[in-house]
Amino acid sequence: MITASVVIVVLICFAAIVLFITELLPVDVTAMLVMVALMLFGIVTPQEGLSGFSNVGTISVFALLVLSIGLESTGAINYLVNRIEGYASDSELKTIIAISLLVGISSAFLNNTAIVAIMLPITVRLANVSKLSVSKLLMPMSFAAMAGGCITIIGTSTNVIISGIHAERFGQPFGVFEFSLFGIILFILFLLYITLIGRHLLPGSNKKTSLTEEYDLDKYLVQVEVMPNSSLIGKKITEDFHPKYGIRVLEIMRGSGTVYIPSDVEKIQAADVMNIKTTVLSLVEVQQKLGLRIKRNITLDDQELTSEEAVLFEAVIGNNSYLLGKQVKDVDFRQMFDAIPLAVRRSGASVPTKVSEVEIQFGDTILLEARRSKLEKFYNSRDFIVLEKVKKPNFRQRHMILSALIVLGVVLTASTALLPLEVAGLTGVVLLFVTGCVSPRFVYRKMEWRIIFLLAGLIPLGVAVEKSGLSNAIADALLVNFGTLSPAFIISGLFAITILLTSFMSNNATAILLAPIAITLAEKLGLDPKAFLITIMFAASTSFLTPIGYQTNTLIYGPGKYKFWDYLKVGSLLTLLFWLAATILIPWLYL
Repeated sequence: MITASVVIVVLICFAAIVLFITELLPVDVTAMLVMVALMLFGIVTPQEGLSGFSNVGTISVFALLVLSIGLESTGAINYLVNRIEGYASDSELKTIIAISLLVGISSAFLNNTAIVAIMLPITVRLANVSKLSVSKLLMPMSFAAMAGGCITIIGTSTNVIISGIHAERFGQPFGVFEFSLFGIILFILFLLYITLIGRHLLPGSNKKTSLTEEYDLDKYLVQVEVMPNSSLIGKKITEDFHPKYGIRVLEIMRGSGTVYIPSDVEKIQAADVMNIKTTVLSLVEVQQKLGLRIKRNITLDDQELTSEEAVLFEAVIGNNSYLLGKQVKDVDFRQMFDAIPLAVRRSGASVPTKVSEVEIQFGDTILLEARRSKLEKFYNSRDFIVLEKVKKPNFRQRHMILSALIVLGVVLTASTALLPLEVAGLTGVVLLFVTGCVSPRFVYRKMEWRIIFLLAGLIPLGVAVEKSGLSNAIADALLVNFGTLSPAFIISGLFAITILLTSFMSNNATAILLAPIAITLAEKLGLDPKAFLITIMFAASTSFLTPIGYQTNTLIYGPGKYKFWDYLKVGSLLTLLFWLAATILIPWLYL
C-alpha cells in the first residue's frame, strides 16, 4: 500500500537526486535540506533526524580524516613519495606502476581523497622529471586510489558508512580486512588493465607547452609603456582598475627596479613599463585612448612572468575551499594571497568568460602569479592544492615516526577487534593532539567538513526510506519481477544500478539511499544482507565513468586537461571488468 509517507520520501529522494546531479546547491547543503525536510514532514523524529551527527560511521570518517591530516602535516606521506622520486624514470609503464602501487596501498589505510590531494602536485612534478605527459599519470593515480580504497574498511568514507549501517542494523560492523581478498583481486585487475590496455587509451603527448600557451594567454598578456599624456598616470592599482578594457596590471618596471604584484596603494607614473592582461580586441583602443604604447608588439611567456621574486603557477580549488561559489572579482587575491589570478581552466579547457566574472567551482584550476616569498600562504591554505612545489616539504622526523605509529596502532586495534573502529580512531586523534603531531587548529582548517555534513544530513534519509515502508515496497516490486532469478543476477543488477547512480551523484549519497533497499531485498530473498551491502559499497567506491562521480576524478580533471569523453573511454572497460568480477565473486565469497 502506498502511503503518504512513502510519497513524501519518494519526492524528497527525487529532489535530492536532481540537486546532487545538477549541483544547483552544494552537496552538503542539499544533504542538510533533506534532513530538515524529513523532520518538518514528520517522517523522522528529531532524534532520528539528528542521528547522523552521532552515527558511528560519521564519527569514524571524521577520525580517519584527522589521522590523514596528521600524517600529512608531519611529512610522513611526502617522505615516502620522495623515496620513489629517486626512481623516477622516463618509462611511462614503470612510472604508472610506481604511482599506482604507492597510491593504492596508501589508500587502503588512509582516506583516498586525501591521498590524491597530496599526490597531485607530486605527480605533476614526477611527470616533468620523467618528461611524460601529466595526463598519462593522473587518471591512473585517481583510479588506483579508488581501487586501493576498496581493500580495507577504512580506505573510503563509503566503506565506513556501509559498515556503520550494518552495525546499527545487525549489531556487528565489518572487520577492517573482512573483504580484503575481493578488494585485492579488484586492485590486481586494475593494475593489469591500466598497464596492458588503459594507458594506451589515455590522452596526451610528451610535447611540453608553457602555461601561457595552455591557458591561451599568450595573446592576452602584453608589455606596455605609459606615455606622458596617459590618462592612467596617478591612478591607483586595483584588481581590475579599468573595467571597460579589462586591464589588470601584473608587474611595473620603474627605472632600475621592478614592482611585482603591485598593491592597491601603488600609483602609475609616466614612463612606467607594465606587464598587463587585457583582451585582444582592446589592444588598439588601449594604445589610442589610454596613452599606452605596446613595446615591440611582444607577448609575454612563462619566463617573462617568472623571476626570483615572482612565480607563475597553477592551483586547484579543493572541495573544502572558502572560495567555492564566489566570483573571482569578489575575492581580494592581492590582499589575501599577494597574487593575481590570470585564467581559469575547467573541464579540461580554459574558461572563456572574463576572469573576474568566473564563479569558482570545486576542481577548477587557476593560473596565478604571486610573490615567491608569499607562496607559503598557498601551501598552508585549505583553499588550494598547488601543482608546482618550489620548496622542499618540511619533515618533522620525531613526529613523523610517532604519527605513523599512532595510525598503525589504530589499524591494528580495529582490525583485531580490540576496540571498535570509531573508538580506535578517536583515540588516535587524541594521541595526535596530545603528542603535538598536529594541532587542533590546523585540523579545523584542513578538515573536509563538507563530507561530515553530507553524511550527517543523509543518514536520516536511510532511516526514512526504511521507516516509511519505501524500501519494503521497492523490494516487493523487485521480487515480483526478478524474484526467480539467481542471487548472482540480482547482485549484478544491484552493482550496475549503483555504478550508474554514483557516476552522476555523490557516492556516499548513493550508498546511503540504496543500503536499506538492499537489506530489505536480501531479507525477503532469505540471503545474507552483508553480500548486498558489500555490492553497493564496492560499486559506489569505484566510479570510473565520469569526472563528477568521485572526488578524486574531479580533482584531476583540470590539471590532467582531460575531456569528459576520456573518462568514458578509459573507465568503461575497467568498470565492465569490475562488474563481471563482482557478479562472479561476491556470491561465491559472501553468500
